[in-house]
Amino acid sequence: MYGTVLDSLEDRYNPSVLSAVILLMGSSFSLFLFLNSPDFTNPYYVFGVGVTGLTLLFAAVMLVSVLLKRR
Repeated sequence: MYGTVLDSLEDRYNPSVLSAVILLMGSSFSLFLFLNSPDFTNPYYVFGVGVTGLTLLFAAVMLVSVLLKRR
């Protein structure tokens, strides 16, 4: 059953390069805006920086994985 679910997810996972680039550019711009005025005492700021950093990381991983699959 695990193999069936994994095969189904692999068939449905079809990201585009354009969406990965848009996500990468948007999250990098947001991270740049966050880091211009750091306020690490505010928990909302730390949460925003963490989520934006994770988004940037996953967008880069998605872009690299898509580009490696297309080779």
